[in-house]
Amino acid sequence: MRRFFSRSAPLPVAVSLLFTAFQLAAAGCGGAAADSGDRAGSAESLLPATVDSRVLGILNGEELTLDALPDQDRWQLAQLKNEYYTEVHRLLERGAIRAARERLLTQAADAEGLTLNQYYTRVIGLPEVSNEELQQVYEQNRGQFGGRPLEEIAVDLRRQIANQKLNRNIEFAGEQFLSEAEWDLTVPAYRVEIDTAGHASIGPEDAPVELVVFSDFECPYCRRFNEAVDRMRETEELAEQVRLVFRHYPLRSIHPRAQKASEAALCAGDQGSFWEFHDALWADEDLSPDTLEQHARLIGLDTDEFDACLNSGRHYEQVQADLEAAMGFGQTGTPAVFSNGRYIGGAISFQQLQAEIERELAELE
Repeated sequence: MRRFFSRSAPLPVAVSLLFTAFQLAAAGCGGAAADSGDRAGSAESLLPATVDSRVLGILNGEELTLDALPDQDRWQLAQLKNEYYTEVHRLLERGAIRAARERLLTQAADAEGLTLNQYYTRVIGLPEVSNEELQQVYEQNRGQFGGRPLEEIAVDLRRQIANQKLNRNIEFAGEQFLSEAEWDLTVPAYRVEIDTAGHASIGPEDAPVELVVFSDFECPYCRRFNEAVDRMRETEELAEQVRLVFRHYPLRSIHPRAQKASEAALCAGDQGSFWEFHDALWADEDLSPDTLEQHARLIGLDTDEFDACLNSGRHYEQVQADLEAAMGFGQTGTPAVFSNGRYIGGAISFQQLQAEIERELAELE
């Protein structure tokens, strides 16, 4: 069950007036797809409904299929697909909330014997715009007005500010009605299926929330996010609700030591000490070969076995498979964090992570 009201904190009028809305991605490290090594899979799933064949062209009598696309193009297709479906689901969710609010406001207007516009102006009330507020908005947005003096645009600008304030008041009134109504948002979030079998995990196997993190041990944003993860692991009421799964996403083009750090963690995992080594890597920014061996020794690993594993490249392919999986989900930066298959962002704070976990738990009620 989801009871979302999607209420946003009020923004200063000057900030939102006459500006194009931008969506900012969560902070993270970005990498070059071309330096991934082997080819990514699941090309068939990247085809849109408007393309009904894997054959993209005929070259000298031979078929050119989707599999022939360069990795960079395939990964861009994956990213576009993920962004598209994510935005579609978000739009449906926001639209459903707006429709529910408007229906409740219409019912309130009917009860007063008013049209909806009459209800807005008479009950919610037309907001006033002071001269000081008008001047402030003008000064903060002066560049948008083409050098025209305030006296010339004052009437129109005052009307725009008032309308924006009225729309915000209408939204708040609708949210108040919605919070008091029997309301379940049934639009599903966009989720992907992520294979977690055989990957390093910590927490109850049957936990209601499965948190999958694709991470890079050399990425400063991943290090920052791990601080939020540590707080989650130390918070009993959260830790008992979450199964944390770690998958590797070394951005080799900008983090040359990340690959071996991931392989080293998997070598430690062969001796049953993945998480101890994982924690040691985050505690020390030095990922040199000597430091990796020192970590192995300090956590009590058989260093001969560890060195043999690391030098053999035993886990290169496993790290590569994780990287390609992340790319297949449209992720081009780290960390990439999924909660029950729903992408929730990059280097989010502990407070944001806690809110996302609580959201998942609320949906399961």
